[in-house]
Amino acid sequence: MVLALAPPGAARGAPAAATHAAAAPVLRIYLARHGQTDWNAQRRLQGATDTHLNAAGRAQAETLAVRLAGVKFDAVYSSRLARTRETAAIVHGRVPIDSLADLDERNLGKFQGFVLDSDSVATAEYSRRITALGDSLDGGETLEHQLARVTRALDGIRRRHASGSVLVVAHGLTNQLVLKALLGLTWDQANAIVQANDELYLIELGGGAKPRLWKWIGPENLKDL
Repeated sequence: MVLALAPPGAARGAPAAATHAAAAPVLRIYLARHGQTDWNAQRRLQGATDTHLNAAGRAQAETLAVRLAGVKFDAVYSSRLARTRETAAIVHGRVPIDSLADLDERNLGKFQGFVLDSDSVATAEYSRRITALGDSLDGGETLEHQLARVTRALDGIRRRHASGSVLVVAHGLTNQLVLKALLGLTWDQANAIVQANDELYLIELGGGAKPRLWKWIGPENLKDL
């Protein structure tokens, strides 16, 4: 089951019905987040820290593989971090995985390793600063810098693939910026996106239409209907 999510001005409907007269090439980017890690389960901020999938994360990746079993991917991309490479390998190990540094998660500076809600004052500081433009989080990375490299990664992918289907497995904050770059979202719109470890998006680009965004709806997220 698929639910269409549309940014302002975007088309709505079912993917199969989108633009009958699509003579122009269409690129379909399937955008997944890595499966769960122990740090996710602990609400511990990972950022650029390299962590691995736990048993639940591997099961999520296996479920995603079933969902995407009928899709013929021209390429599979991940970040360099193990949790995305492991997810991508489980989902579609038949296609070589191209791990891109520009898809790495944001370096969270002093907040990496911090457990949310363990200190209400520090959690409030993190919540305030994580969306603040120009804030490197004391030794980390600004949103603007992360957006620039994510956009660079997407530009390279689109140069290599004018049409077809590609899988991108990245991170919660990285994927916010993937959608910002592809759909022309505002910062507030992008920062409001929360993609769970087992959620899947599809972005369609081209075909003579504005970018279109779809979200997989299964039993685990029927509340989104």
